[in-house]
Amino acid sequence: MRFPWWPVELVETLRDHERAWNERPLLRRIYRDWFTLMASRLSDVPGPTVELGAGLARFREVVPDVVETDVEETPWSDAVVDAGAMPYDDASVANLVLLDVYHHLADPARFLDEARRVLEPGGRVVMLEPHCSPLSSVAYRVLHHEDVDFGGDGFTPAVSDVPLEGNLAQTTVAFFRNDEELARRWPELALVERRRLSLFVYPLSGGFSKRPLLPAGAYKPLDAVERALSPVLAPAAAFRSLIVLERR
Repeated sequence: MRFPWWPVELVETLRDHERAWNERPLLRRIYRDWFTLMASRLSDVPGPTVELGAGLARFREVVPDVVETDVEETPWSDAVVDAGAMPYDDASVANLVLLDVYHHLADPARFLDEARRVLEPGGRVVMLEPHCSPLSSVAYRVLHHEDVDFGGDGFTPAVSDVPLEGNLAQTTVAFFRNDEELARRWPELALVERRRLSLFVYPLSGGFSKRPLLPAGAYKPLDAVERALSPVLAPAAAFRSLIVLERR
């Protein structure tokens, strides 16, 4: 479904994000490390790598030949692609990349159906999404405008299909709490990795909309501390998760 006001609001939001991106070296460093992590999980089977909901399309800084797409035309995207009705032939895509997209999907099951259809055998869905741990759930509820709702199963169509709305818990519910349902409904999409990450550096960076609480120069030492603490603290305190599905 398209909304006549959606492209304007999308572009305006992305222009705000672009200003933040250009002004905040710490934010750029964090996202580029995430891009590198996601790129390391991509499949090398034949076919294009497609980013859905590409936003500012910065993933191409790490993967230059990625096809950058969004739900409506924007100045940064290469093509218009609806995640629930992709214009690709069966078994023709090597990778689907989603950064902060799954939790916005109004019909996650429809996307997973499409992923199963368009991916080559051995192709992958690589997602980096908000993770709702006990600590981050509290922080998201206080500081973020999007809902944190654990009531669904992570796959059922949302009540609202307004594009800029979302449920920050949707990825956590789908892939950490309902992984058995995922395996039952989409056995061809094997969950090959789910990893909690990002404890305190990202929230202290302020993201795209809050005031940064860390100088850019603090990133390297604090990231090293975060990595060392992550095996112990991530289940209780992670703000992000990496999800990798592989078409079998």
